[in-house]
Amino acid sequence: MPNPPALPTALRPSRCLDTLHCRAVDRAPLHVPAIACSVSSAILGRPAHTGTGSLRYAEVAAWADGEAAHAEFEAQLFADVVAVTRALDVDVLRMPWRMNERPDARLDEFTFRFGPESGEHAIWQYHAATADFSPIFQSPRAESAETRLRAELARLEARAADAAAAAQASIAEAVTLCRQYGREFLVRSVGAGIGVGYDPDDLELMVTMPELFRRKVLLQADHAIAVGRAIVAAGLPPVMSGGGDLAGTQGPIYSPAMFREIVLPGYVKALTELNRLGVHYYFCSDGNLWPLMDMLFGEAGIPGYGETDRDAMMTVASIRARFPRLVIWGNVASSVLMYGTVAEVRAQARAALAEAGGRGYFQGCSNAIVHGTPVANVLAMFEER
Repeated sequence: MPNPPALPTALRPSRCLDTLHCRAVDRAPLHVPAIACSVSSAILGRPAHTGTGSLRYAEVAAWADGEAAHAEFEAQLFADVVAVTRALDVDVLRMPWRMNERPDARLDEFTFRFGPESGEHAIWQYHAATADFSPIFQSPRAESAETRLRAELARLEARAADAAAAAQASIAEAVTLCRQYGREFLVRSVGAGIGVGYDPDDLELMVTMPELFRRKVLLQADHAIAVGRAIVAAGLPPVMSGGGDLAGTQGPIYSPAMFREIVLPGYVKALTELNRLGVHYYFCSDGNLWPLMDMLFGEAGIPGYGETDRDAMMTVASIRARFPRLVIWGNVASSVLMYGTVAEVRAQARAALAEAGGRGYFQGCSNAIVHGTPVANVLAMFEER
């Protein structure tokens, strides 16, 4: 691929910070939520670990080989993510979502067991054709859904008892990255989600025991606040991601009324303090969020929105019509990147930029650059800036 133009080292982070404040910039900063290892490998011309299911499989496989193998893997992961970020001239350096867990057993090249064979356990398997790493078996649960939720609440309460220490642990990776690369990129490696998930057991408990989930989201909000304070104290870029998947293309998985009753109070609590601190929190969930938009970005005052799903009617133009100063992190559909032509990718990338009007928008895909995405399409998206 062609080499990107040389840039002053301070230009990328400065451009990003201006974008977070909806100020005019020379061009839209570029952002990659996640990029599949196969796509990065094609871009770099060598094997690379950078994101999605193939990364999670590779990390679990490294753990299966022992601590030394995992330490070597982690060092290579950091180097690979930086390398592909540079190769694409991307402005935001972001570590991907990882599965940093040691399996109890490796059953074959692609299959792992988490948990004891004679007790509660899950079997995970990697599918090379799709680069997906997911559970294929879950043993019967030893405890009820309510018991598991109460145990989770106990863990969250224990974390809250030493909130500062937990927050320091959350930002440790970002501190290391910022020391090394903070002059070159906006380092975004901190997140704090607030939500209830969409496990069927959880959805049932939301109806029967909503008070438990209200406690959960308020504890999550406390952690987000602690992380925000740690970010400011450490002098890191004042930005963090959060949210949590809760919608499909037809709308939210559970009702807006339930969101208002159970989840919204956590966001109101967290954002009241994070906005006061000047920490940019951006909510991440793909899908059609229109039934929740006024609560998220109006009542709660969340300043940013990621995984903005153009395929689910979440276009920059429609969002800006209601929320003129909402910062949007990517709006080129991952499906168009995967299946579209170069011309179609360019057209959608140009449309998102035009709708943004030169401010408050990070150019990039709505979700991940997935396995099988043509490199030419990735380059076409980022050439439009």
